Amino acid sequence: MKWLSRLKKTLNAQLVTLSVALIVITVLIAMGSSLWLNLQSSHQMMDRNMLDVAYLLARTQDVRGLLEGGGNQSVTGLLRQVVRRVSDLDVAVVIDPNGNLVAGASTRSGLLGVVQPDPNQTEPVFLQEGETQDGMERCACAKVFDEEGNLLGYAVVGVYMRSVYRMVAGTVLQYLLIAAVALSIGGFCARRLARYIKNELAGYEPEDLYRLMVQRADIWDALEEGVLAIDESERIIYLNAAARQMLELPVGDAAGQPLHQVYPESTLDRVLHSGKAEYNVPLKSMVHVKILADRMPIVKNGRTVGAVAIFRNRTEMVRLAENLTGVNHVVEALRANTHEFMNKLHVILGLLQLEEYKEAERYVLELTKVRAQSMGGITGRIQEPAVAALLIGKLSRAQELRVVFRLDPSSHYPHGSRCLPTDAMISLLGNLIENAFDSFKNVADGAVREVEVCVQEEQQGLLICVEDTGCGIPPKVRQRMFEQGFSTKGEGRGTGLALVQGIVQAYGGSVRVESVVGLGTTFTIHIPPQEETDEMPKEKEENACIRS
Repeated sequence: MKWLSRLKKTLNAQLVTLSVALIVITVLIAMGSSLWLNLQSSHQMMDRNMLDVAYLLARTQDVRGLLEGGGNQSVTGLLRQVVRRVSDLDVAVVIDPNGNLVAGASTRSGLLGVVQPDPNQTEPVFLQEGETQDGMERCACAKVFDEEGNLLGYAVVGVYMRSVYRMVAGTVLQYLLIAAVALSIGGFCARRLARYIKNELAGYEPEDLYRLMVQRADIWDALEEGVLAIDESERIIYLNAAARQMLELPVGDAAGQPLHQVYPESTLDRVLHSGKAEYNVPLKSMVHVKILADRMPIVKNGRTVGAVAIFRNRTEMVRLAENLTGVNHVVEALRANTHEFMNKLHVILGLLQLEEYKEAERYVLELTKVRAQSMGGITGRIQEPAVAALLIGKLSRAQELRVVFRLDPSSHYPHGSRCLPTDAMISLLGNLIENAFDSFKNVADGAVREVEVCVQEEQQGLLICVEDTGCGIPPKVRQRMFEQGFSTKGEGRGTGLALVQGIVQAYGGSVRVESVVGLGTTFTIHIPPQEETDEMPKEKEENACIRS
């Protein structure tokens, strides 16, 4: 009976069943109440009719003459006419005071018994119930008197129960016919309504549509993209968890609320009125995050009935892109150079204002010499301009942080490396050096603050070594320091070392960390040539980079 259980679930079956149930209940209530009222009315009319006919018979001269012993046989014919012409009557008889049948007529073939009038009745015409062989159970009796007022007998008319049953059956049949017509019309209308609703639901059954909506709601809530939809009256019809978080909206049921009441800065209603889609629209209301929105109208039958916005948080992507391309490190280097340059200019300006011209000249020559030696030492060993610029910037940054920054004299890096692209090299060096600078934040002022970098590219591959004398890395932190998002420096960090490991793995390299809490940390990275797979011998890797 699987097909029957499936049928009960369909929209068509549910509507037809509901319509039939409502019609049946309505017909039963209407038929019961109407049948009761109809039977009561019919009984009353039948009783009045029988009383009238009995009274007229009792006043007929032929009936009176028959009871006085006149032997008038025309009474039998009169009674037959009464029974035949009056539809509600089945029996008409004349009875003497002793209860003997004098004359009678019936719709049946013969009279087997007559209800005996009650002699104690004082009314000239009265109703009486009883049971006879012929089945006459209800009758009207009218007393027949002579001219002196003496009782001569009774004129009795009545009905059989079959007439009552026939009347009830006729009434019930009428209601059954009405019910059949109503069921046909109701079933037809229910099927049409079910077809219309199903078309509006794109052919889905209500149960399937509900399950689909629940599944899609769970999927939409699991998306990283935010989704916000409004109807044509600018009320929110859907808002997923990602959109609520991106837009920093309060937790609560936003469905059915006006758009500008929940999100006052929104311009989604502009798409609702224009009917034109908008793509990659930055949200100016979001200051600390970079969110782009795609906005599209919801069109039905050529009419715009709503709008939907899809939000994409590009904050983390922009941060990763900046780390990948080394933009942050270059910008930081330029900022440090600018800051250092301004400080030097202030010193020179002060000496000139004090008219210490020789001291100013000596200061400029010394700066030029130191700068030239530092820059020359870097550019002489690092032939890739972008990487050299990064190290020069980090040198200025180190001076600003009061950290001694050195490039190992044995370093050499050619232009056009066979091991790493320039942007990947910048990301590796920049993140490792910046991580070394951060290690001095919790170091005492009088402690040694040194960072040494060694970059060597040989036939066996590329070796990068960054060593600092900072606070070191605790063992628990060392176990998780390469995880994405893990950081001991607060929110928004935890991408640098994860990016370093990702680049090393992408180019088939290896990374080794040696750290002692309170003494410092050394990061050693080996990247093989991309056209070769042989790893650098371990002895070369360990001894190639030493402190000068």
